[in-house]
Amino acid sequence: MDRGAGDRAMSVDPLRFAQDRHRQGFLAEAIAGYASFLEDHPQRGDVWHLRAVAEHQSGQIEAAWDSVSRALAGGGELASPTLLAGMILQDRGDLAGAERHFARAAELRPGWAAPLANRGQVLMDLTRISEALEVLRAAAALDAKNARIWNNIGLALVSLDRIDEAQSAFNHALALAPLANAHFNLARIHNLRNDNVRAIEQAQAATRLDPGLTDAHLLLGYLHRKARNAQGMRKSFADAVRSAPRSARALNAQAEFLASVGETDAGRAQYRRIAQENPADLKAALGANLLLPAIYQGLEDLERWRGEYVEGLARLEASRARFHFEKPHEAMLQARWTNFYLAYQGRDERELQARFGDFILGVLRPAMHELLPPRAPVAGRERIRVGFCSHFFFNCTVGRYFASWITRLDRSRFEVFVYYTNEIVADDTRAIAAAADQFKHLPGRFFEAVARSIADDELDALVYPELGMHGETFSLASLRLAPVQVAGWGHPITTGLPNVDYFVSSREMEPEDGAASYRERLVLLSGLGTHYATPAAPGQAVRDEFGLPGDRALYLVPQSLFKIHPENDAVLAEVMARDANGILVFFAAPHDSVTTAFQARLTQALARHGLQLADRAIFLPYMTHSEYLRVNTVCDVMLDTLHWSGGNTSLDALACGLPLVTLPGRFMRGRQSMAMLRLLGMHELIASDVAGYVATAVKVGGDRELRAALSARIKAGLPTLFNRDEPIRELEDFFERAVREARVSY
Repeated sequence: MDRGAGDRAMSVDPLRFAQDRHRQGFLAEAIAGYASFLEDHPQRGDVWHLRAVAEHQSGQIEAAWDSVSRALAGGGELASPTLLAGMILQDRGDLAGAERHFARAAELRPGWAAPLANRGQVLMDLTRISEALEVLRAAAALDAKNARIWNNIGLALVSLDRIDEAQSAFNHALALAPLANAHFNLARIHNLRNDNVRAIEQAQAATRLDPGLTDAHLLLGYLHRKARNAQGMRKSFADAVRSAPRSARALNAQAEFLASVGETDAGRAQYRRIAQENPADLKAALGANLLLPAIYQGLEDLERWRGEYVEGLARLEASRARFHFEKPHEAMLQARWTNFYLAYQGRDERELQARFGDFILGVLRPAMHELLPPRAPVAGRERIRVGFCSHFFFNCTVGRYFASWITRLDRSRFEVFVYYTNEIVADDTRAIAAAADQFKHLPGRFFEAVARSIADDELDALVYPELGMHGETFSLASLRLAPVQVAGWGHPITTGLPNVDYFVSSREMEPEDGAASYRERLVLLSGLGTHYATPAAPGQAVRDEFGLPGDRALYLVPQSLFKIHPENDAVLAEVMARDANGILVFFAAPHDSVTTAFQARLTQALARHGLQLADRAIFLPYMTHSEYLRVNTVCDVMLDTLHWSGGNTSLDALACGLPLVTLPGRFMRGRQSMAMLRLLGMHELIASDVAGYVATAVKVGGDRELRAALSARIKAGLPTLFNRDEPIRELEDFFERAVREARVSY
C-alpha cells in the first residue's frame, strides 16, 4: 500500500486501518491509527487496549502503561487489559504489582492459562518458588500442551533442588515441542551432575534450534573448558558474541577466555573496548585495569605488567562511584574477580590486596548492605557452629589439604556446616559430606543466594580454605556472613579483604616476620597445619611408558608453568649446564599458547649456556594423579621453584621417596618445601643461596648411591609429615578462642 492509499484508508476507517497494520507488523502506523480513532472515541477501552498492545510490542513501555490504564478506566476491569498491565509492570521492574495484576486476571477469566503462566514466572523472580510451582502446575492443567509452561515448571523444580523431577519436566516440554530453552536447561542439569558429554549434547541442541540463545553458547564454552577443548571454547564464545554483539556479558566471557588461553593482550584489549562503551560495567573495568598474564616474557616484562596493574588499581579507585548495582545478583556477578596471578610475582602484596579489598567492598556495599553489619556468635549453644565454604572440595590440592579440617574436627565441640559450590563430586567430596552435620551442595546457584543461605545458618565461624582461586567465593568473603571469618592458605597470600579476620598458616612455613604480610591476624598451626593423609603408593613404572629417556638424569620440575617465576630460568639453565647428562621434566599447560610462551623464555636462558630446549627439556601431557605419582618414581630429583615452592607436588615427591632440592623464599608461599624437609631432618637439601641450590641439585642428580640413601631417609621420616592430628587439635583451640573473643568484643 502506498502512502496516499494508506492515508485515504485511514480517513475512511482509521480503526480497521490500524488493526490491519497491526496484524501486518507495522506498529508505528498501527499506533498512529489507534490514536486517530481515539481522538473521536476516547471512551473506547477496547481500542486503548489495542493501542497499549502495539506500544508494548514496540518497546514504548511508559506509553503502553498510560494506554492500558485508559483501557481499564474506559472499558472496565477486564481480563485481557489486566493481563497486559501485569506484563507492563513486569517490564518496569514492579514485580509485586505485576503479580497482583496476573492474579486478578486469572480471577476475572477462570480457566485461562496465560495469567497463571505469567504469574508463575513473576513468583519465581520474587523467590516464592513453592508458590510459583503450584501456580505453574495449575496453568499446565489448563494448557497441557504448552511446552513453555512445562519448561518453567522444570526451572522451579531446579530451584527447589528437585532435580530428577525437573529433568522429567524439561523432557516433557521437549515431547510437546522442540524448545531450545528446554534443551539448555537439560544441559544445565547434566552439568550439575558432572556429565559433560550429555551436557554438551543438550547445549548444542539448544544452539541448533535457536542460534540466538546466548546463554547456551556461553554454557558450551564453559563445558568445553572443563573438557580442556580450547578450540571448542573459542568457537562457543565467538558464537555467543555473534548471537548478541552488544552483550557485555558475552563480550566479557570471550575476553576472559582469551586471557585464560594465554592471549592476554587480546583479552585486555577486548575488556578495554567493553569498558569504554559501558563505563559502568565493573567486570570489564576489572579486566581492563587488572588483568595479568600467566607467563611473563622475562623480569622486565613482569615489571611492566606490575606497573600497569598498580596504575589500573588507582584508576579503579578513582572511578568507584560509577559502579552502581540495584540487584544483589548483578553486584555479585560483576564483582567476580581475583588477583590470582599477582601472587606469583614474588612480592609483598599486602598493600595492593588491601586496596583491592576495600574497593570491592565499597562497590558491593550499596547492593549487599544487609549482609555487611557485624554479627554476634549465638549464645547458649552446646557446640560451636563452624562453616566451611569452598569451590574445590574434590580430589585436588584443596581437598587433600583441608578435608581433614572437617572430617577430623571434634564433633562433641563443633557443629559443622559445609557449603560446596562446584558440580564435581569426588571421593574427597563424599568424605566431607559424610562428616558434616549439614552439607549443602550449591552448584550453579546465584552467589547472593549462597550468601543468604550461609547467613541464615547463624554460624559462629566461617572458613574459606582457598580465597583467591575462585572469583565468586572471593566476592562472598567480602561480606560479613559470620562473626568470625577465616582464610586458609589454599592460596597462600593475604586476601586483603576487610571482613576476613584471620589467616591460618603453618608455623614451620612462615618467616619470623610473616604476620607483616597479612591484613588478617595470622594464626600458626604446627607441622603441615593439617592432617595430610599419606598419598597412595604408586604402582610400578618404567620410563618408556612416559617417553622419558632411560640413560639421562631426570630433574622433575612439576609446578604449573604459571607458577615458575622468571628468576627460575637462569637457575634451571645453570643446573643443565653443570650436568651434561641432565634433562628437565615439566608438565605442559592446559593451553598450548601458555606452554609455548614458557618454552620461549626457557629457550633464551638455555641458549646463554649453548644449550637447546629440545635436548634439555621434556614437557609431559596432562595425566591423572596416580599416573603423576608414577612419574615421580622414575625421576632422579625434584627441583623446587623459587618464590613459589611446591605444596602438594613436594608432598607427592617425598611420599614417593624422591629427593627434592629447595631454596626458601621470603614469604610462606616460597617456604613450604623447606618446612617439609626440616620436619624430615633433610637439612642438606635446603640451600641458602643459588650457588648452593645448583651444586646440591647436580650432586644428587649425578650420584645414584646418594639418591638411594636420601630416599631411604625420606621414607623413614614420613610419619613426621603425614597423618598428624596435632594441627587439628590446635585448630579446634583457635576456633574456641576466636569465637570467645568475638562474643566479648561484639
